[in-house]
Amino acid sequence: MKKLVLAAVSAIAFAGVASSANAAIVVSAAVADDLHGATLAAHNQIMLDNFDDIDSPLTSYVGNIIEYPDEFQDPISTSAPPPYSGGIIIGGAANPVDNTNYASVQGGTSATYTLLGGATLRGFSFYMGSPDTYNKVTFFHEDGGSTVFEGADIWGGDPPGTGDRTQGFRVYYSFGTTKVTSIRFESSADAFEYDGLAGIVPEPATWALMIGGFGMAGAMIRRRKAALA
Repeated sequence: MKKLVLAAVSAIAFAGVASSANAAIVVSAAVADDLHGATLAAHNQIMLDNFDDIDSPLTSYVGNIIEYPDEFQDPISTSAPPPYSGGIIIGGAANPVDNTNYASVQGGTSATYTLLGGATLRGFSFYMGSPDTYNKVTFFHEDGGSTVFEGADIWGGDPPGTGDRTQGFRVYYSFGTTKVTSIRFESSADAFEYDGLAGIVPEPATWALMIGGFGMAGAMIRRRKAALA
């Protein structure tokens, strides 16, 4: 259904194809079975959107979300939940799968994850399963450029893109000095499934300034209403 939400590989990093000269977005790690982000703190990231009970007010997601349990296919036909050892067994899956809401990009469609209010991402990770070669992830830079990862490049090439439904892992991207304003997920066949979008957010001081700004805006609105009363 359509939903709008406001809110281990080789040590050698794998770079995507960039359209701006200073782009430095690379795959820095792939951690097996880390659906819920146990390794996020080690990468200075926090969970931003898990399609369930966490969605950041600084982001929006537009795309197809499969809701558990009502929209799960048993047996699997066009969308397979990402494999996860702590999940459930359903028809067509050899191993347990994610038993929470997850994103599913069907063939010929796309989904977009956007930063709001001038915010930018400084790093990113997401949990994906059944690695296939027909998917694409595009990072759009603040400076107007972009970096594209296609097929096995999305997770750094290991394991191979065979659609293995026993493989589920969190892919980490290091941005260097690049600031990202949005991410597009695409697939040319059924389907590109993922969950647990996470990233590096502004420093605490920046958050404090933003919260202070929201508070001042609210106070001004209240004063304006009082003056009109």
